[in-house]
Amino acid sequence: MSRAAEPEFEPGRAYRTRRTRNLRRFSANPARLAKRLVREGRLIHAAHGIYYAPVESRFGQAPPSETELMRAFLDGSPFLITGPPKWNALGLGATAMFSSTLVYNQKRSGEFFFDGRRFLLRRVLYPENPSPEWFIIDLLQHHDMAGVSLTELQNGLVATLKQERWNRERLFDMAKHYGTKKTLALVTDCLRNTRGE
Repeated sequence: MSRAAEPEFEPGRAYRTRRTRNLRRFSANPARLAKRLVREGRLIHAAHGIYYAPVESRFGQAPPSETELMRAFLDGSPFLITGPPKWNALGLGATAMFSSTLVYNQKRSGEFFFDGRRFLLRRVLYPENPSPEWFIIDLLQHHDMAGVSLTELQNGLVATLKQERWNRERLFDMAKHYGTKKTLALVTDCLRNTRGE
């Protein structure tokens, strides 16, 4: 490959050597091409078959976003990043932090490491455009991961329902379609106890 035909890479974007045309469009042997580009400092190895073009910052080379890594790893199939950042923002009493990123998708389950970061992937059903009410159900279902009791979350949900922060019909619908029977019963109880307030 001549220097004139060298590929250009978008900073912060992740690329694959397998299954997609990411690097294959530049070479019949994308793995060998990727290794050379790593030696030249143009790409950084994130995990088996996944590389990224670093973002230059005043602190050095910055990695790609979690979303970008998942886009490359899941080969463009839909996914949703959830967990403490989403749960804590609800204001229901959760202040969780953990060292992995929770990702729902329809392709893979398991624990994976990309560029030294830990991702916990689960194959679960989730809405295409999740509302805050869906994230409430997600938090209730994973209260143990968030390190908060159901009682505390129930108290927080009642308080915020009284403040009319949530769409009551949507909350019930999310619990009905995405929650367990226990979660649906808890949400129903909270809605009943705050009716007319």
